[in-house]
Amino acid sequence: MLSHQVKVELMRAVTWRQCVIWAALILVLPTIQFLLIKENYVYYRQLDLFLRLNSNFVPLLFPIIMVLVYAIYFVGEQKNLFIPYVRIRIPLATYLFSKLIVNAILSFLIAFLMVFVPFIFSMYIEPGLGIVHLYPADGNPIPYTTFEQLLFLGTLPYGIIYSLWVGLNGMMYATMGLLLVMILEKPFVALSIPFMYYLLGNFITQILGYEQFSPTYTIFPFSISQQPLWTVFVPFTILCIVIIILGFYLKENLYKHYD
Repeated sequence: MLSHQVKVELMRAVTWRQCVIWAALILVLPTIQFLLIKENYVYYRQLDLFLRLNSNFVPLLFPIIMVLVYAIYFVGEQKNLFIPYVRIRIPLATYLFSKLIVNAILSFLIAFLMVFVPFIFSMYIEPGLGIVHLYPADGNPIPYTTFEQLLFLGTLPYGIIYSLWVGLNGMMYATMGLLLVMILEKPFVALSIPFMYYLLGNFITQILGYEQFSPTYTIFPFSISQQPLWTVFVPFTILCIVIIILGFYLKENLYKHYD
């Protein structure tokens, strides 16, 4: 029954209108960023362009973008009292779990493509267009960033693995948002908490002098010097623990919220 419900929810979610919205989430911010940076920076490597494309907008708004992928639409179902009618046809736990699975799938794909599409453009399309001019380093230090340790595998594997990492984090923030919407009575507050958690994590690590563990720099490590790869798993592990706690809380109090 769960697999069938997941298919039903996916078919309901993937509409032409929604695909246009997702395409905008994937393409609009990198396009704006490219127009802003293409002539205002010195680039020594093609990879530098990719790093710049993933600065500013996407790192700042990342949790907000993720809850806009799918979680926000669950609010409408709650307001329209759709869930009591669903409970007549399928178990409530199955329905909510299918929502969480679809949310995870879609948010992972959108977050992955938000990074992988600019990567393909920067590394394989832009060189043919010649929009950005590369300069010789001439002894100037080249700033290496976290995850560039993976370049020994090749440029494309680096791009795929890094995009998978961003996709995984996007999925986790989207899951946090949807779980909170299912738990809390105020959906706006629930959808805001992942962003506040993200900002608070950045603030605390900066105050304590451990910026290498900040949520932003472990997902988009382009404004900090290269760190050991293990550092990115510290805030990710904490995020996983938070989501597990929210999941158990929802499970234990499921019918209290929807009776």
